[in-house]
Amino acid sequence: MNRRELLQGLAIGGGAALLSGGVVGAKGLAAEESGRKPKRTARLAHFTDIHLYGKRSSAEGLTQALRHAQALDDPPELIINGGDAIYDALEVDRAALQAQWGLWNSVWKQESSLPVKHVIGNHDVWGWNKKSGTTGKEAGWGKQQALEQHELPRGYHRFDLGGWRFLVLDSITADEETVYRGELDAEQLQWLKNELKSAPPRMPIALVSHIPIVTVAMLEFEEHLKEDPRKRKMLSHQDARTLIHLFRQHPNVKLCLSGHTHLTERVSFSGIDFVNSGAVSGLWWKGDHYHTDEGYNVVDLFDDGTFATEYVSYGWTVG
Repeated sequence: MNRRELLQGLAIGGGAALLSGGVVGAKGLAAEESGRKPKRTARLAHFTDIHLYGKRSSAEGLTQALRHAQALDDPPELIINGGDAIYDALEVDRAALQAQWGLWNSVWKQESSLPVKHVIGNHDVWGWNKKSGTTGKEAGWGKQQALEQHELPRGYHRFDLGGWRFLVLDSITADEETVYRGELDAEQLQWLKNELKSAPPRMPIALVSHIPIVTVAMLEFEEHLKEDPRKRKMLSHQDARTLIHLFRQHPNVKLCLSGHTHLTERVSFSGIDFVNSGAVSGLWWKGDHYHTDEGYNVVDLFDDGTFATEYVSYGWTVG
């Protein structure tokens, strides 16, 4: 059973907190000290788990989502692609892979005028699953094809927006038992430590990962995970304790954005908000996913280190 089969077989109730309206983070120091109203400095849209391919009208769905976001009365200035851009690269041959990326580039070129920052998802990695029939020696094998498509030198990077620093993580580590697991390798962890240490101490920091670092959705998965405990490695970061202890050393870490589970969720822990942004594809373009519509998160950033999120359903229906 792969992760898609696992999630589709789960009966999620209300375990993941749905962000049905604007939700503001903890009060910022600047506003608390001065008594002034925080000023919004940027607005972005977090599109995650798009899973684009040539079936189930997914291209029409992404087109509708992009048009919806850009037509908002107060549109975002940036889109973050949260990973799992294409339906699946893990199990396919080169021809299927190229068709998916070709469709991806076509829709974005035609429908989006906004800059995009990219995150690598597990389904963006080519050939790690033996079902792909690849040998591992093919050009672009593994993460390389996705990196080239997104014009990235590596899966982790940083950018600044509205006075905030964003650190984009590569959650996907190869695993012999489960194909992949949520975890940073040693090199990336050292990079993260250096970035946190060198950032201005009062500059708010947001982390973006495909696989959630902290999630309560695991509670709903428990009965199914008992059948194969190894699947836990696929659903959340296995180094979460290490990361949280690291974040505690840097009080300006305010927000962690993720996707992967196709659920909307917010967990406040250790002064950090962990927000999961559902999925543009919902239930892999089959409809809503356990009370979570096909949608995306609108994120407002403020100059005092607070933020607001709103999960937006863009109105797509199964054709």
